[in-house]
Amino acid sequence: MVGEYPVYYKQPIRWFRYHAHTRPHVFFACAVAGLAPVFIFVVTPLRKTFLYGDSPALPIHGYPLPNRARDTTLTGYDD
Repeated sequence: MVGEYPVYYKQPIRWFRYHAHTRPHVFFACAVAGLAPVFIFVVTPLRKTFLYGDSPALPIHGYPLPNRARDTTLTGYDD
């Protein structure tokens, strides 16, 4: 038995604990969403510093075609 429903303004810790036990999917989804600013401002610079940097930007108009004649001896997906 979980007990009676706590009032948020009077007992906020008990209110969080109640919802963590009765609706864990909603509670932890809100907890992860609440940590999103931390991930943006802390984890992203750490990732760039220690793991890997950003990928290079793609060309705006796509990749350029080569300035040569097309090889007609290729078959299948060799091109």
